[in-house]
Amino acid sequence: MQLIGEGSYAKVFSFTDADYGIKFALKRANKDLGERDLFRFRKEFEILKELSFPYIVQVFQFDENRNEYKMEFCESTLRNYIKRRNNQLPFSSRKRIALQFLYGINYIHSKDLLHRDVSLQNVLVKTFDGNAVLVKLSDFGLVKDRNSEYTRTRTETRGTILDPLLLSFKEYDVCNEIYAIGWVLSYIFTGREALMSQTNAPSRIVRKCTAHDVAERYQSVRELIGDVEKLEATPTTTDAPA
Repeated sequence: MQLIGEGSYAKVFSFTDADYGIKFALKRANKDLGERDLFRFRKEFEILKELSFPYIVQVFQFDENRNEYKMEFCESTLRNYIKRRNNQLPFSSRKRIALQFLYGINYIHSKDLLHRDVSLQNVLVKTFDGNAVLVKLSDFGLVKDRNSEYTRTRTETRGTILDPLLLSFKEYDVCNEIYAIGWVLSYIFTGREALMSQTNAPSRIVRKCTAHDVAERYQSVRELIGDVEKLEATPTTTDAPA
């Protein structure tokens, strides 16, 4: 097995299954995890196992003894995929990537789930021949089930892209998720890890996601999708690529 990713809670390896000749990923909990984080790790698997959607990473099997599970292998994170292609990636491709990402988020919101750790590392890209790609949401370790009391009790603020208006994690809601979505969309559109500053349509979408007044933000991902779908294939002006 080859180590391909490492975080605070788990390591991710890739391996080729000897029976099928197919590459899989394996996510293994770190040995020093406490009981609460081990519960979250197992809960992450259970939630992903229940989800069935093209833009959500697929999981297959949990090993109770080793605290690990097998999952779909994706070649790259969103950050690395765009970084390697930024100067050649047309806006039409960026728009398709953005919509796949948003369709995935909208799907989990329809299941009364909030991801709570939307980031460039937790959005994966699966590549195919002919430059076709599938965007896959992953890393559901901080997911909030709006129908569960368990996810409402923790107040420690965690996650990668944090809304400055969020006071505690138990108050986390759609408007806070949309703030993080805005940062990811900005990177998809420009390849830069900074918010867009132009006055074109993509920039206006990003600014609405990240507005300092929550009431001015998109109130749902479905509403946001509608504006992204209307974007022209080639905006008249855009932020320069990195």
